[in-house]
Amino acid sequence: MKHPKILALALAAGLVTGLAGCTPVSTETEPSSIPGVAPTTASPSTLSPSASHEHGDAVDDPAKIELAKQVATIMTTWNPNKDFNRTAAEMRARKLMTPERAKEVIAPERPATGVEWLTAAEKKATSKPTVKLMTDHHEQDTVAVTVTWQWVTKDGESWAGEGKQTFFFTFTDTEPYKIRDYVSSIQ
Repeated sequence: MKHPKILALALAAGLVTGLAGCTPVSTETEPSSIPGVAPTTASPSTLSPSASHEHGDAVDDPAKIELAKQVATIMTTWNPNKDFNRTAAEMRARKLMTPERAKEVIAPERPATGVEWLTAAEKKATSKPTVKLMTDHHEQDTVAVTVTWQWVTKDGESWAGEGKQTFFFTFTDTEPYKIRDYVSSIQ
């Protein structure tokens, strides 16, 4: 296995179903206080960008870090009155992915539900994410970020989102970089 640390991190992040090769079940139709997003998962072999590490550690490359933050921001900016579900934001980020990875982003046919989403829709709020680099993550060729969010209305009311989302991104080898693959989990 090329990247045992990613496997360990993914397992710790609760991605066992994706790593076992199962298709994750969407929780978007189940009422919950936890965000109703089915994490995108991939097998460990698809996360390995290449056998060669000549391109250095991704966390040492400011362009890769910026791309990871940009994609995570797009994928966690939701407007429940315009977005059918949370995957709509992930669909908007496809332009920053390789064509192969972009094709894997498939929106569920059911609308998002859950207390947080429905409350935001009722109040016409939009999520405002805060993205932070996980500096304790040192897997070569991977950038990890965590995202939390506030819900904000046009009249200035705001409240904290419930939970946080963690992304692990890999990249193409040459600039301009694209997202080659990623996994995410919601805590």
